[in-house]
Amino acid sequence: MTVPRDLDEVRDELRAALDRCEAWLRAASDAPETPAGWPEDLLGDADTVKRLRTRAASALINVALLGAFSSGKSFLLSGLQSGLELVEVPTGDGRTADKFVGLLPSSPAPTTACPASVVPVDGQSAVDASGTGYLRVRFTDSPEDEWEDVGNSPAPSVVAAYAMQDADVTDRLREHRGREVAELEIMLAGARLPAKLYDLPGYGSPNPVHDEIVRAAMADADCFMYVSHATRTLSERDLDLIRFLYDHYLLSGKRVVWVVTAIDAASNLDLRNDPEWKASIARNNAYLRDNFKLPGGRPDLGFIGEGFLPVSPALEARAVKLSEDGDEAKARRLRAEGRMDTLHRAIEELINRGTGTRHIAAVAAEARVLLTPRRQLLDERLSTERLEIDELKELLTSQQQRMESLDSALPRLREDLERKLQNRIARSVRPFSRLAGHLHGELDATIKATDLTKPARANEIQVSKAQALRTWLEGPTGPATLWTEQFAAFKQDVVQTVEQALGDQELAGRLPEFSLDVAGLSSTPLPARRPASRHDVVQRAAALVGIVTPVAASGGWLYGLAAAGTIFPPAGLVAGVAAAVYLVIQRRKGAISSLEALQDEWISAMDAEVTAVMDQFTLATSVQGTDVIDHLADNLAQYREQLEQSRDLVRERIANPENQVRQGLIDELEPLCTEGQLLVDTLRGFEAD
Repeated sequence: MTVPRDLDEVRDELRAALDRCEAWLRAASDAPETPAGWPEDLLGDADTVKRLRTRAASALINVALLGAFSSGKSFLLSGLQSGLELVEVPTGDGRTADKFVGLLPSSPAPTTACPASVVPVDGQSAVDASGTGYLRVRFTDSPEDEWEDVGNSPAPSVVAAYAMQDADVTDRLREHRGREVAELEIMLAGARLPAKLYDLPGYGSPNPVHDEIVRAAMADADCFMYVSHATRTLSERDLDLIRFLYDHYLLSGKRVVWVVTAIDAASNLDLRNDPEWKASIARNNAYLRDNFKLPGGRPDLGFIGEGFLPVSPALEARAVKLSEDGDEAKARRLRAEGRMDTLHRAIEELINRGTGTRHIAAVAAEARVLLTPRRQLLDERLSTERLEIDELKELLTSQQQRMESLDSALPRLREDLERKLQNRIARSVRPFSRLAGHLHGELDATIKATDLTKPARANEIQVSKAQALRTWLEGPTGPATLWTEQFAAFKQDVVQTVEQALGDQELAGRLPEFSLDVAGLSSTPLPARRPASRHDVVQRAAALVGIVTPVAASGGWLYGLAAAGTIFPPAGLVAGVAAAVYLVIQRRKGAISSLEALQDEWISAMDAEVTAVMDQFTLATSVQGTDVIDHLADNLAQYREQLEQSRDLVRERIANPENQVRQGLIDELEPLCTEGQLLVDTLRGFEAD
């Protein structure tokens, strides 16, 4: 993989640190006189760290590929990761012909019926990801996050049998026939780019499972790549998908890379002796400039950027074949014509801008929260071994009192925090009483002057509405701005409530070791989190604020935005809500005979949209706050477990006073504790970079 040198160095340093973490956990599993189940738990943690090491070397950036059917996304994805091969195959007339074989199936007809991803892995992967990679799939009837293996370097027909709607299912493994695929993943060793590439079928899939995966992938993506085929230009058929992408861009700020692929298929010269693909790019760029404008009428260059990049994965694959055959001069010419290096550099530039370091920080944080409670227990044991018997009795009394305080405080603690969260949310949603009037003032006259039967004109209204919503939400007195302030205040409420409820001024100071810190409360993963799914968190949040609207349909999307700790998490739901209202209007449009009636319908629909946006805003803020409360509950449960384990150890020491001085045990624990603290500090350093 091509990785910027500085990121490559940081990645290698993190992998070395994770190697030490794994070794430390395996050594700590042999520590003497530890609680029951300790060795098995730590060996499990060691395996988790081993997987984190693989992650540290793989998906440094997540790229979601979107585009119309037959736009060439799957073909381009294979080319980006050097997974496109040109082979000669026999034809029916006894001759041979060239055929391109990629990681994912592609053809002129619509192919991939389900979301697919290609994930780079290194040599430490638990599976053989060499060749064309290791295929695994998840079915619609599978438990959440449970994948089923297919195997290494599967034949193209096998991949197609899982990916394509009309493929021959007899090419699947026998036990997989008759099941509907939710998504597939290829783990790939030796990938050219340190990027996880999602091949997405587009928003609005008739399959709700696929639509949920698309939404989650878009929330997970660091950037987007919109792919268009060189033999056709953008039209009204592309408008809904690009507007959905635009809404997401407005609310997330994620970059979009525009790509025209298959320029080799549009290489005929026009009257000016320019290849046809240049005209396609010019028309596509003009289409974006005409349909996505800022309020002043200027094109939104933040969204459009430099426009479409022309590439040809096929020409690069031919160049590889020529190079292997010894014709290096012609290979260099085809590589230059294929222009894939330009696209590779664009992705590497995104990595240089910080996406890679954010990924490294996230992996380091996961490793740190695995190690921290293990190191703390060993530290506690070391301190216990050094105490005299009277001090042990005092410690036992203190621990028992803390456990009793914790048990009595926990029920009212959640109730108190949920009440404070509701108050914070209520302050944030007050401005919504002004939103309907604001939108009508901004848009009513424009709607009345617009021919909404023309998709391009209707798109202008939708773009203007999305911009108006974002500007209002994020304005100085808008709900998103207020929630940013209220959420920060709520996290301080959490710390203060813990101190007041438990009567321990030092407890809140110790809890950051269990991820209770102001900066990371809503996003830092926990190693021993209750087995609550995203859906459970959303349902609890909905119950908290009394919302019973479509939680099941949007749960994963809501959770992905809110739990990611984005600056304006609820704003990300506006795109989905606006799109839903728009689709309802589109369905009813056929029954409306008069343009004036259609305009009135659009205007009146804004009131319902305001209510929907407010409900989803309320739900998203509640999801974020509820997740904080759940993290706190997990932290306190983990803290209580540590107290209980420590109490049992102290009781054992008191019952065996002859073992007060156990220098041999101390000698074993001291280097483990020292190394454990050093590793935690090292991992924190990666998070701070």
